[in-house]
Amino acid sequence: MLIWLLSMLKKTNQVTQKIISELLTLTTMKDIANHNNVSPSTIVNVLNESVTLSSFTLHDSLPEHLCFDEVRTNDNQLSFICIDAVKHTLVALLPGKSSYDTEKFFNGFSLAQRARVKTVTTDLNAYYSSVAERLFPNTEIIIDCFHIIKMINQAFNHERVKKMKLFAKPSVEYNLFKCHWHLFLLDPAKLDNEHPHYRRQLKCSMTDAQIVSEALELSEELLLSHNVIHKLHRAIICNDVLTLARCLRAFKQSFKQVSVQKAQWTKKHGGAYPKNIKNIDNNHLIQTLNTLTTDKNLAHVLNAANPKFAKYSNGPIEGINRKIKLLRRLNFGMPNFINMKKRIILWLNFKLKKKNSKKIALIS
Repeated sequence: MLIWLLSMLKKTNQVTQKIISELLTLTTMKDIANHNNVSPSTIVNVLNESVTLSSFTLHDSLPEHLCFDEVRTNDNQLSFICIDAVKHTLVALLPGKSSYDTEKFFNGFSLAQRARVKTVTTDLNAYYSSVAERLFPNTEIIIDCFHIIKMINQAFNHERVKKMKLFAKPSVEYNLFKCHWHLFLLDPAKLDNEHPHYRRQLKCSMTDAQIVSEALELSEELLLSHNVIHKLHRAIICNDVLTLARCLRAFKQSFKQVSVQKAQWTKKHGGAYPKNIKNIDNNHLIQTLNTLTTDKNLAHVLNAANPKFAKYSNGPIEGINRKIKLLRRLNFGMPNFINMKKRIILWLNFKLKKKNSKKIALIS
């Protein structure tokens, strides 16, 4: 009888281990239950036994470096997610992303614990910057450099499309802007200038550098924009914070002068601006740079190019968000937020489980 009980216990442990290993893969809970000849409720029980959501008050400190972002979880709802920027482990996954929920969570830590946080890396969402400044008195806010470059590139692409639409669709000029758009975003120093290739849309052989050069000759405004974005690209990628600061502050000063001229024109002539001022107001790149150089954002943007903060980015949290999206998609949505959260924790922190104990105790 004892031998039978021991064999059954061993078999049960093997099934449990197999279920846990399948929970770490992109498989639905129903499929895991079918593979192991058990009910879906058994899968949920194994998940609950493997992962416990302990109260955050049991934790004595926060990581020194954090990443903030949001991700869609159950019912297509945006949830706040926070990870350790160094170890890439999950710190918090909250059902909502409101400032009330976020501040309530972090206020569970004492002021001394929150004062230990040195950096918070986030995107250009002003909400996260303001929340981090209120919660962590000694932190530096870092705007992720990927989001800055992406924002600048999107603004340039808007301007390129505007210039493209000034030409007839079948024309060579139109195709210069449309068919080879990606070349405008490459570093000019890396463009091929030696090996011409036949371009079917242009009906001639041209190098990559020639395509960009001929297109930019058609618009002096776009040429200037092209020079500006690549100067900013190089400053951010090379962590040249001095060049980035000089460029952004020069733009800020110029924009202030334009604002003064607009105010004077309005006072004298009313709201009917001349064409050059209208072009400035409608330029996406100028609007983007104006956003980056506001009093609230400028210091945070410069931190992105600071060599001291070069190793911190939102790359790890974006990778985790992608995993969560895959998990949602392959499970056809997960209506139970707690089960979804536990599975994400099991997935992201399995190494922690191996090192410490049979259960994972993480922040709820």
